[in-house]
Amino acid sequence: MIAQWRLFLLALRYFTRIPVPTWVILGDTDVDSAARFLPLVGAVVGAAGGAVYWLAAQFWPASVAVVLSMLATMLLTGGIHEVGFADICTWIGTPKNGPEQTGDPKGAARFASFGMLVVVLFLFTKYNSLMALCSASLAFGVPANVSLGVVMLAAHAASRALVVTALTGRAQHPARVAAAAPRLSTAQMCFALLTGFLPATLLGTPGLVGLAAAIAMRLAAAPFIKQRLGAYAGDFLGATQQLSEVSFYLGAIAAWTYI
Repeated sequence: MIAQWRLFLLALRYFTRIPVPTWVILGDTDVDSAARFLPLVGAVVGAAGGAVYWLAAQFWPASVAVVLSMLATMLLTGGIHEVGFADICTWIGTPKNGPEQTGDPKGAARFASFGMLVVVLFLFTKYNSLMALCSASLAFGVPANVSLGVVMLAAHAASRALVVTALTGRAQHPARVAAAAPRLSTAQMCFALLTGFLPATLLGTPGLVGLAAAIAMRLAAAPFIKQRLGAYAGDFLGATQQLSEVSFYLGAIAAWTYI
């Protein structure tokens, strides 16, 4: 049990900015085994975002509370997923004979701006999705302003589980320096998928539809990015998390009953 707790803390250290005891990283650090706890790390991040929303909603309108919850999740992770998504958008928007080959010094900045514009619109979509989910009713009773936190927990856990599936198949892009992909056993992968998908099933039909939408996005994005970049860059992991999370929200909205 202590060993599993240490692996969870190790995953928390590598994938968030949450401080962990120094003894966690002393000695042998089995990062491969710690990857199975990534969905639980996502659940922690989602729960923290929901807690910030609940607290902020006591003093400010829902729109402000949603922005603060999004900011909280970014601060907890250091924005690594959003930055990875922006980099992927930049690479996809860059022609194969990019500015470094055409001699256009302004080209790199232009394509970087394209990536950031996509991220801005993407975050705007996430914001509006969370705003819509604020008024959604769960299949079970919860206190006021808590339902959105439950949805965020499920979405963050599921999206991280899909990141684990991307981790094992990640290859290095020629323009990136990436560590070797973690080696997860079948049992470890099943544990990651179970802990990542279980919260979504507790939401009923909206959670299942949201989960299906997230899985569909993961399956559709992987071959497209691989075809465009030639391999899965490390940034693909951040893009996978962001696309899967927002797809979960959009799928859940399409199936939810509102009051």
